[in-house]
Amino acid sequence: MRKLLLALCIAAALGFVQSAKADSIVSKIALWPANRVLDALDTFSVSVSLGSTVRGELMATEYCKVGGGIGYSAGLIKDYDRQYGIGMRNGWYWSLVTAQQEELARTGLLGSVKSYQQVALGVPDIQSELYDFYDGERDFWRIGGALGLLLEGELYIHPVEFADFVTGIFFIDLRADDLTSDDFGY
Repeated sequence: MRKLLLALCIAAALGFVQSAKADSIVSKIALWPANRVLDALDTFSVSVSLGSTVRGELMATEYCKVGGGIGYSAGLIKDYDRQYGIGMRNGWYWSLVTAQQEELARTGLLGSVKSYQQVALGVPDIQSELYDFYDGERDFWRIGGALGLLLEGELYIHPVEFADFVTGIFFIDLRADDLTSDDFGY
């Protein structure tokens, strides 16, 4: 009798584990199209802002950046790590290849735009929380630029997000940002 009870308990536990795995697989397949659209949107950032600002910048990662800017602006933001909304930026910076100095602050006003303040001198620090791979406010590896005089625009592509998009086609989530059934309370 004990052996039968033990066998039934083991079978029930294995059935539960198998059911959880099956739900996870079904969830991945069901959410695959939505996750691919989100990952495709993650591959670029764009923002348009208005204010008393002068800015010019070209960059291929934070280690290879030329330009500078000063002023205050507010505008629409679609940024790294699924930041969408309205934000304000205030401060100044300059950069010549790997040397830089900045005193910038961004305040998220509406939506998922993250606020941050950065005071830096010298070579950018990839270990900074600002550039955290999973939850950072800015992408260390972005490529693009910004230009503005009163009206300012930014356009960047994100190579790591592009790799996440490509590997996501094969159900590999590099940035751990895909939607799951847990996000919907199932």
